[in-house]
Amino acid sequence: MPLRATFNAMTSRPMVRPWALSAPVLVLVLCLPMLRPLRQPGDPSVDEALRLATVESLVRSRSLALDIVPQSVTAEAMGAVAGSEYSGISTAAGRHLVLDEPGRVFVSRGQTYANQPPMMALLLAGPAWVMQHWLGLKIDESHALISYVLTVLGVTIPVAGAAGLLYRMGRLFELSRPWRAGLAMAVVAGSGLLSYAVVLNPHAPAAVLVLCAAACLVHVSMYKLPRRGIGWMVLGGACAALATALDPPAGFLGLLLVLVIATMRFPVTYRAGAIFAFLLGATVPIAVHAIWAYPLNGEIIPGLKHARFVMLARHDEPPVGAARPSSPGDAMLASEQLPAGEADADDVIAPPSRWLTFGKYADWVWSAFVGSHGIFSHFPVMILGILGVLAVMHRHWPHTVKMLAGASIVGAVLVISSYASSLSEWRGGGGAMFASRWFVVFLPFLLFWAGAWLRRSHTPLVWTATAMVFAFSTVVSLVGMTQPYPPDGYDKYTPAQALQRLVHPDTTRDAIAGR
Repeated sequence: MPLRATFNAMTSRPMVRPWALSAPVLVLVLCLPMLRPLRQPGDPSVDEALRLATVESLVRSRSLALDIVPQSVTAEAMGAVAGSEYSGISTAAGRHLVLDEPGRVFVSRGQTYANQPPMMALLLAGPAWVMQHWLGLKIDESHALISYVLTVLGVTIPVAGAAGLLYRMGRLFELSRPWRAGLAMAVVAGSGLLSYAVVLNPHAPAAVLVLCAAACLVHVSMYKLPRRGIGWMVLGGACAALATALDPPAGFLGLLLVLVIATMRFPVTYRAGAIFAFLLGATVPIAVHAIWAYPLNGEIIPGLKHARFVMLARHDEPPVGAARPSSPGDAMLASEQLPAGEADADDVIAPPSRWLTFGKYADWVWSAFVGSHGIFSHFPVMILGILGVLAVMHRHWPHTVKMLAGASIVGAVLVISSYASSLSEWRGGGGAMFASRWFVVFLPFLLFWAGAWLRRSHTPLVWTATAMVFAFSTVVSLVGMTQPYPPDGYDKYTPAQALQRLVHPDTTRDAIAGR
């Protein structure tokens, strides 16, 4: 009888929850036909091509070093800078990659490496090895198929899983199931995460892992038996650290989550143990990153030396006969590298005024928010996320929830400030791409708090405006799916230009790319 009662209890439960699966299924239906390897099999971006070439090298030789075929021209003729970078390389698979800007690759110990965090290539090397050695798919012959599968496994499925996770996290706002499903889809579509689910990139999976880390903390904060929450803390730390290893700016959000743990309504000893468990879980991804990155550039914590390596590669002394530095900063660095007494008077350029520097920062921030790469110019629905954070702060929410909401705002400010402080270039293949790929890591986490605003009562006019804002953001995200990571990069990329590209794909390519 007990066995029969157990069987009846199991069979009486719903095996499938339609509302919980609606958002993930919709994401897969929209993304799978739009994946870049399916629509444009021979036209990847440089960043994507270098990552795939690194995966190939790991499968072939278990090394991050790119399989470079000897060139018939010298490095100086190709535009190399001090022998540390190239304007083009050819991989062992027979594909020639034209490097669109300096710093894309670097040379260490006589070998060429992609200037990217190694974690994503390491994660994708396992499935690529299985497809080659177990399924018999050769990388040279089935490159498009392997790229498609790796994109599905590394990006599309995590984004679809994020939609299901957001549905689960929506219980925090005590919303009904249809509203939770709508919130999940709104976050995925309205934050640009859907656009980056069709190309191989580290920003989308990093954003998903940030959500996973936050979900672990929310789950523990509502746990009645805190001892069982230690495992969730370990998992949350691992997710936060893995997000940082994929996209280093995610480390700002990971550090803020540690402060969230300190505000939980548990005894001090438990909170100290929870912080220790969180940091313990973070050690594994950080250790893997350090094992592979430290021999190349001395980097242990993701992101601490990666940007510095790019700057060193960009500002190194040019070879004999190369063009002179074009910017004031480059000229100043070049003059410092010359021996004493050999610097020309023309090389000494007065530093820009403080007002001019402030104007550059202000222009950059303006572009980041409402410019051609702006957050609100592409996804105005993000305003609801900010209103949701304010709603959480003004109500009697638990301190942990308030800290999580505040962490999303503070983390967004820190990520934007980190790029603004270096005046990161919007143009070129290494620029912002569609909208801004740099901000994808925090946008879904910030927009999630719109659920706190949705549970409030509003006038019909407000609901109408909300629907229009959401519809605009969704349409922009769907348009961005057509090519969020173009080979030539984007200079000025707006939804209007994207629509024009769809209507006239051949005549508007150069105009959209700013060429």
